[in-house]
Amino acid sequence: MLSGKKSFLAGFLAAAVAGTVAFDPLIIQASAKTALSPEIAFSRQLGLFDQYEFSNRALNDNISETAFQNSLARVLAETGLTNSYDHNELLINGIIGSERPERTITRQTACESVLRSIMYGWARNSLPHPEEVRTDARFKDWQVDSKYGPALDYALKTGGIQGSPAGAFRPKDRLKLKEALWLLKRLHDLIIANGNIQRFALFSDVPQEHYMTKPLQNLRSAGAFDLTNLGRKLNGTGNISSRDLGLIIQGILCRNEKAEYRNKIDQIMKQFGLFRNADRSQLARMTAVLASSMPHSESNQLILYSDVKAGSKVAEALETLARAGIRLGYNNNLFAGHEPVSRFEALGVINRIISELEPPATPTATTEKPTIESSAPSSATSSDIEAFIKRLRSKRERVRRIINRE
Repeated sequence: MLSGKKSFLAGFLAAAVAGTVAFDPLIIQASAKTALSPEIAFSRQLGLFDQYEFSNRALNDNISETAFQNSLARVLAETGLTNSYDHNELLINGIIGSERPERTITRQTACESVLRSIMYGWARNSLPHPEEVRTDARFKDWQVDSKYGPALDYALKTGGIQGSPAGAFRPKDRLKLKEALWLLKRLHDLIIANGNIQRFALFSDVPQEHYMTKPLQNLRSAGAFDLTNLGRKLNGTGNISSRDLGLIIQGILCRNEKAEYRNKIDQIMKQFGLFRNADRSQLARMTAVLASSMPHSESNQLILYSDVKAGSKVAEALETLARAGIRLGYNNNLFAGHEPVSRFEALGVINRIISELEPPATPTATTEKPTIESSAPSSATSSDIEAFIKRLRSKRERVRRIINRE
């Protein structure tokens, strides 16, 4: 029970801190897009409300029960509280009622669904049940059903639900998109803060056991999806547009404070056309920019492709990638630069770059002045030779993995 208290306290403090810098969703005005930037980014990452554009006008639109229920299902599945993104699971477990697709949802109905989600977490022991909760928690204009009292008290204390400073809630008002974003982001953070392990499911067609799940986790952490929304479904075997490819790489550059490289990506996107499907030549040029932005050890590896013109921009990009240990060609020594690139292929290559590039060795205090490499032989100690052999074996192993990569 002590561990439960600690978990609850940690969640309470985390949510309370968030609440001090948050805002009352009842009084969000025309600047909602700026104020809600964390919530909008969160929604895009999880694919919530993807039928909406997050403009200031759209943020003030009423939303349907179906849209809210589908997004709630994704939040609960993302946190591991439920097993799937099908909102029918929520219906079976009593978290939501029967949907009415054409009907807009009220603030009361939405909040009751959130409260039932908390109660479901308690029943499954996925959320720690606080020892002291009020059963008569209420708002001035909303007499909550007594069965929701403990969950409402919990949500109020942890910042998961808020009303106006005057204590009103306006339960019969229609829920706006901006309020739904705020509410679901707080519910997600509340569950995660209280010890539930977050599952990754950015895309509904990439299950947890999929081989691309880990790479997608790495990419999201690196900022790959900060600037673009690929949709609820990844459609990994489908083509990727020049714009999406560029924005994925630019998101990583910005997250790593390498914004000065963005202009190079912009130039490549404009040259190829923003909304055309990216091909392998464009992938090579863009990922070479990414590799160049990251400090890494370089090798003298040079891979020549029979179908790439020497001295071309594509050849220069492939040389940059080869020196970083990244091979994009086929085993028959062809590059096939005009072949379209699938989303899986593009994301896989980008993940390899951010995951596999080794930083250059840091000189020690006893290291002598660096020497410029030349073709003239130089003497080496036994330790130098051993170190060289180790590096050579490591490099051979990396090349073998890349060449044999399926």
